[in-house]
Amino acid sequence: MKKFLKVLGGILIALILIVVGAFFWLFSSSGNAFLKNKITQIANEQAPIGLEFTHFKLGFSDYAFAITDKQKSQIALSGDYSLFTLNTNAKINAVVKDLAPYETLLGMKLNGGVSINGDVVKKSNDLEVKADIKAFNSAIEADVSLKDYKPKRLFITSKEGINVESLLTFLNQPKYAKGRILLNADMDISNLAAPSGGFQIASNAISPNIALLEKTYGLHLPNDPLTLAINGEAKGDSIATTLLANASYLNVKSQNLNASLKDFSTNGTIVASTQNIGFNTFMLKTPLTTTLNLKSSTISNQEATLALQAVSNPILAHIAMPNYTPKTIQVNAKDLSLQELLKLASSYVDTRAYAVNGTLNLDAVVDKINLKNLSYTLKGQLNSVIESLRFQDLNLAQNNHLKADINGDSKALKVNANSDLFDSSLNANAQLHNNALSSVRVDIEHLNVEKLAKMLQYDAQGTLNAKADLKNFKDSNFDGTFSAQSPSITLSKATLNALSGMHFKKDLAFALDAEGKLNGGNGNATLTLKGDSLNAEIKNAKINLAKNAYSADFNFNTKEIANINPLDLKLKGALSLNGSVALANNKPSLSLQNRDFGELDAVLKDEKLLVKANNIDIKKIATFMDYEKILKGGIANLNVDLPIKGDDAKTIIQNLNGTAELNAHDLEIYSLDIDALARSYENANSVNLLDIGAFVLAGPLGLAATKGTDVGSLGLNSLVNTKSVIKNLRAQFTLKNGIANASDVAFVTGKTRIAAKGAINLNNNAFNNFEIALLEANNCAKYSQKIKGTLDKPDIETTAATVQTAVNLANSLLGKLTKGSKTIATPVLGKQEEKCVPFYHGSVKHPTK
Repeated sequence: MKKFLKVLGGILIALILIVVGAFFWLFSSSGNAFLKNKITQIANEQAPIGLEFTHFKLGFSDYAFAITDKQKSQIALSGDYSLFTLNTNAKINAVVKDLAPYETLLGMKLNGGVSINGDVVKKSNDLEVKADIKAFNSAIEADVSLKDYKPKRLFITSKEGINVESLLTFLNQPKYAKGRILLNADMDISNLAAPSGGFQIASNAISPNIALLEKTYGLHLPNDPLTLAINGEAKGDSIATTLLANASYLNVKSQNLNASLKDFSTNGTIVASTQNIGFNTFMLKTPLTTTLNLKSSTISNQEATLALQAVSNPILAHIAMPNYTPKTIQVNAKDLSLQELLKLASSYVDTRAYAVNGTLNLDAVVDKINLKNLSYTLKGQLNSVIESLRFQDLNLAQNNHLKADINGDSKALKVNANSDLFDSSLNANAQLHNNALSSVRVDIEHLNVEKLAKMLQYDAQGTLNAKADLKNFKDSNFDGTFSAQSPSITLSKATLNALSGMHFKKDLAFALDAEGKLNGGNGNATLTLKGDSLNAEIKNAKINLAKNAYSADFNFNTKEIANINPLDLKLKGALSLNGSVALANNKPSLSLQNRDFGELDAVLKDEKLLVKANNIDIKKIATFMDYEKILKGGIANLNVDLPIKGDDAKTIIQNLNGTAELNAHDLEIYSLDIDALARSYENANSVNLLDIGAFVLAGPLGLAATKGTDVGSLGLNSLVNTKSVIKNLRAQFTLKNGIANASDVAFVTGKTRIAAKGAINLNNNAFNNFEIALLEANNCAKYSQKIKGTLDKPDIETTAATVQTAVNLANSLLGKLTKGSKTIATPVLGKQEEKCVPFYHGSVKHPTK
């Protein structure tokens, strides 16, 4: 036994010697090195921040550490301590350049650096920390005391304020606002359940980042700063807070907000008023008052009542939110005045022509709210009684109703609505799945079109039946059928002009029949309009919603175009059109045929326009366009081959590269004797061939010469007994980049031949080296004029080759055709050259004597 005790004693002594030796070894240089390396290893395993001790000294009564990281941050901690009590007096000096790499250690991402200078004093179980902290471009003083390792005093102050913009960046948030917030807190927190003292948060100028809020959320705010004041005072087991916030668009006030420190429940009222705040295209112009009343005895039964005051009777929302987690929301609005709602709407749209009386009621319950997966159930009902709705002198509604039921959850919602508005029976059902439309069914019977149109400030009469049954919505595609029928609908000319931007002269009345079917976004449709003034049919209409592609064949005819003419031109007579139209790859195509005046075919396909008009009867065209007093005979042919590339007129003109050609023969033009005018040049003082040439070239088609004016206004009625017969007319132009070059432009009567050469730049409507001439048999110019300027204001330079003087007799007769033209050079007098340079090289032959 003695031997055993002796051995045991030896072992204990050896262990004590080892422990004591290890203890003393830790304070040696090699022991310090071991501790330094071990701490470094553990720290870098927790977060790869490149932590490294640049200085490590642990003595029996003092210590000094210096630490750096990959960013060369500097952290220094030094002081003295008691080995037996572990009491210490220490100083800490730290400059961390960027906290982002410390995300793993901190548990959150922070941007930017921080510096700390302070003192740490520990005596027994008491601890006091005083530090000056600099971060996010702000300086903060902090003083925290703990007694028996329990919080005792908290003091925080920021004399120059906290930089809001930098704080948001530091917290890894967008820069939604800028300005400075003053923060002060001085509280005795010895008893966390019953602290004493207070805190203040204030700012006289917080400026929201208007551009960022608009871009991110579609929120529009005035460019005004926000003032803020929050005062809190700890009283017993709660903190009473006064809250004030003020701006031109927001006012928030709370005088009695109390937060319990026992169960963290909150009681009190917050009142907010908002105006001049917009969301996307909607702008809140009238003040909107919201009152939020918080009430609870414990945190587990926390409730809130929200009162939205837009009209006299409030819209109420009662929220059950135990532990501040919403579980149930009850929304209730009783007897909201439609008259007051209309007055509210008048701040946004013009409602002066409307008068309404009635009420609106809303009851809804949102239950089983789960914020983690954003799930809920919903059941609600909307009920409106419209006692009267008037637009000017028309009664739109009288004792009508509108009801809607909503049922479902966050995954699927069903909406069922019915109404007898506008003398109709209206039923609508819609289903939503995951907040996206799944199906919709609408059935409307005997809709009074006049009342609906008046409500939209249009003018129409008739009744309409319509049905739609659409389902399986996916990627903008769906299945379904739709139809609409009306025995008679009349659209006023004012409504037609407002909708089309054109100029209709009379009302249009027609019967309507339309139907269609879709399967997976692909389908077909038909539309028929039948009336006394027009008949139109769209058939074989193909629809492809996925590819945004559409096509249809059409037929149109009218006995009298004057009854439906939407143009400023005076048109009369019958007109029939048929063809097809399509849109594919965002490019339109068109095929058009007309046989009223000859054989007219126009095709727009693959960005190319082809027009062929054969044997066009000029007399029929003239009668149709009200030019029969001037044009009474002739046959014309037209060929156009041009690309149509671009989304606007300027781009299309720039890309015009092709040909356009007009040929005509035996044109009978009354009120103008071209041969007589040509003979009169030798006895006059000046000449203007542009008047004759422009009128003859453009006149047969009724385009540039008269610009749609009344023929009688041209001052030609006194010459009705005169006429010209153009035996042959040719106008061939070659276009390149929107510049039309006159390849072969000329016409000939029985005694006179006139030709033109040069180009017209359609990009700026300017003449380029353009010249018009009265020809001799040898193709030389007997008289010629150079045309400069623009089509609207041509400048005419006159030259003479074979006469002493020349005059502009045509100008006196046809002056109204060339408004703005002027002579910029006097005739050039001289003797005829023996030889000349041919002016014209085209196919129009000189008249035979």
